[in-house]
Amino acid sequence: MIDLHCDTIMKLIDYPSNGDLYRNTWKVDIEKLQKAHSKVQDFALFINLGDTNDPYGRYEAMRNLCTSQIHHYGEHIQHVLSYQDVESVYETGKIGALMSIEEGGVLGGDLDKLKQAYQDGVRLITLTWNYPNGLGEPHCGEQHKKLTSKGVEFVEAMQDLGIIVDCSHLNDAGTEQLGDILDVPFVASHSNAREVTAHTRNLPDNLIKLIANKGGVIGLNFAQSFLGTSPISRIEDIVKHGLYLINKGGEDVVALGTDFKEAGLSVEQCEKLFWKNADRLLKEIL
Repeated sequence: MIDLHCDTIMKLIDYPSNGDLYRNTWKVDIEKLQKAHSKVQDFALFINLGDTNDPYGRYEAMRNLCTSQIHHYGEHIQHVLSYQDVESVYETGKIGALMSIEEGGVLGGDLDKLKQAYQDGVRLITLTWNYPNGLGEPHCGEQHKKLTSKGVEFVEAMQDLGIIVDCSHLNDAGTEQLGDILDVPFVASHSNAREVTAHTRNLPDNLIKLIANKGGVIGLNFAQSFLGTSPISRIEDIVKHGLYLINKGGEDVVALGTDFKEAGLSVEQCEKLFWKNADRLLKEIL
């Protein structure tokens, strides 16, 4: 399994008494990942710009916590910085840890900070969260607004560095623009299908097809509010979104999956969902 997004580091820094990276009370820890035969797990460093006066300082604290926990449990987990590292964890059986920033505004439009983030080990950046941030407009903002000139510069620099561009939380016009700017695939790390569930965090058909045509990957979002009307997240809703994405973008576009074999997909198609599609993207960009 390769999973493109989790918020475990945010939980660990805010609630340190609830455990650490090896064992905690939330959905993702090393023990659970081992039980799931995880190959690579992305750990998002999420910073809410509305909750802190020092977003970069918050990023540094989360980065330090993430890297120190990976180092402390190095017999079980390895920081993934290149595709050679990905191949290494396949061979050793360790869990690969991909570190990302969720909220590109944390870097304040500073290309030197972007380069420093790469040096820090960040390999994926979600361009926006739920606020305009100097790079672009969020999903809940004005859908017609494109990336700013600084946003375009940032995306180009991310491509040059080898940082995966993530459009989850970005608005429609900005996401469409990525198709013109980038020469490499990009991802929607945790997004579903808008035609199935009408939420602005989900992708319309044209953007599903765009990401697919660029060779990109869409990571299914298991959060209830993006799946449907049920008060809890249901596997059948996850499957419904996954099948819809495959129908619109093809079997190479979806990452991670649950119970898709019972829905009629082959073993090979399920393997693509669980890890092979994401692996292909990591190989191309890292």
